[in-house]
Amino acid sequence: MINWNELPIYLIPFLSIGIPILVLIHWFLKNDIKKKQLEIIQKTRSEVIPIRLQAYERLSLLLERINPEALIIREQKQGLTSLQLHSQLLKSIRHEFEHNLAMQVYLPQETWDLVSQAKDEVIKMINTSSGQVAPNSPSMELARYLLETAGNETTYHIKKAMKALKTDVQLFFYDD
Repeated sequence: MINWNELPIYLIPFLSIGIPILVLIHWFLKNDIKKKQLEIIQKTRSEVIPIRLQAYERLSLLLERINPEALIIREQKQGLTSLQLHSQLLKSIRHEFEHNLAMQVYLPQETWDLVSQAKDEVIKMINTSSGQVAPNSPSMELARYLLETAGNETTYHIKKAMKALKTDVQLFFYDD
């Protein structure tokens, strides 16, 4: 049977030793959890950073490839009509954009919006220019018209998106 009068005699030494031990165990476990969390964050960063950099590289390449001058040089073929060239240019832009669509998850929304806007501006410029040239005329007429009108507005949006990509890379990956 338990003698309640003797309980404090046994309880005081147990508590004086047990509580500090419990506090130390709690502290060690808490630090261990923090250390493991930091290791996980470091490992995640070391795996994600190369993927993010690749996304920025691919999207800068996308912007270069949808630049009207690069598009025309790549897609212009002998014997095409302006309507066929128009269709080929739009198809090429759509293909390039869809190929890189998943890269948006690695970018801030504002930067992705600028890339998307640049693509939309190029398509708008191609559609507008195509309306100025007869559909059955040689593709060189559309190409010439595109190169003449591609100047300011379209290249502005491409350069703005490219600048945003470069700024993001510098902000996220180069701590000066």
